[in-house]
Amino acid sequence: MPILSKPKLFLCALFFVFGSAQADEVQWIKDAEGCKVANIFPQEGESINWAGACKKGFANGRGKLIWFLDGQIIGVYEGQMVDGWAEGQGKLTRKDGVYTGEWKNSLQNGKGHYQHDDGSWYEGAWKDGHPHGHGQMLTPEGKLFSGTWYHGEYEDERAPNNRS
Repeated sequence: MPILSKPKLFLCALFFVFGSAQADEVQWIKDAEGCKVANIFPQEGESINWAGACKKGFANGRGKLIWFLDGQIIGVYEGQMVDGWAEGQGKLTRKDGVYTGEWKNSLQNGKGHYQHDDGSWYEGAWKDGHPHGHGQMLTPEGKLFSGTWYHGEYEDERAPNNRS
């Protein structure tokens, strides 16, 4: 996770990515049983395994979604799905970090916490996959930023609290 002089938080999730997508713009990916999940930015060699209910051909309800790239696990989502979209509460685990919180249209939306494997984290408001609104971020260097975020960028001009 890059931390820049004016802190920015970049959370890359290959299947829950930044930006907005409409249902008519998204592609769908099916598991071995034919249950579909929204695939906002598809990649060659992707596959999924959905362990949960399938309603009218789409992942629905609470379950576990495992994403693979060329046969290797790249992410695990555990939480609520509605008509093939991550909606409500959920947890996304990837090799570089974990997001736990609210989802809408398979993007982080609402309140949530992202913990990166380098020790940095962001906790607060999210919109369309970005930190957006009030939140706090701890950098890998131990600097704590608290304030307002706008589409993933720290907007508060106050000096950071340099706690170690």
